Amino acid sequence: MAFILIPKHGEDVMVSGWNWRPTLLLLRDANLIDESGYELMGANGCGGQVDAETSWRIADFLERKLQSMQPGQRIRGDLSLTDKPKKLTVFTPGMEVEDVDAKEAYSATYEWLVMFKDFCRTSRGFKVS
Repeated sequence: MAFILIPKHGEDVMVSGWNWRPTLLLLRDANLIDESGYELMGANGCGGQVDAETSWRIADFLERKLQSMQPGQRIRGDLSLTDKPKKLTVFTPGMEVEDVDAKEAYSATYEWLVMFKDFCRTSRGFKVS
């Protein structure tokens, strides 16, 4: 599943759910979005939006967070950092969502966070589609 971030200014950005979900967790943990925003932005077409001021605050936060990271690192679903290669998640018939190790399956890469920071800095706010 992919999400499209549609800015008020600039070009759309597409992000995979694998990168987007831990990004949302990180933003919620930093109190940059609330539970409602987390839910709306975590589902396609539900009207999740970020205003210009919040977008700028996200960029500031990510700039600080990235100073504690290195290229090649990623933030896992439990918000821990790792530089170990991502394990391949194999989905089989009958497999339940609960069977997926979210800590390993979902991770926001350093490279994605840099791109998202830059997007937030210039977007003047955005919506999630």
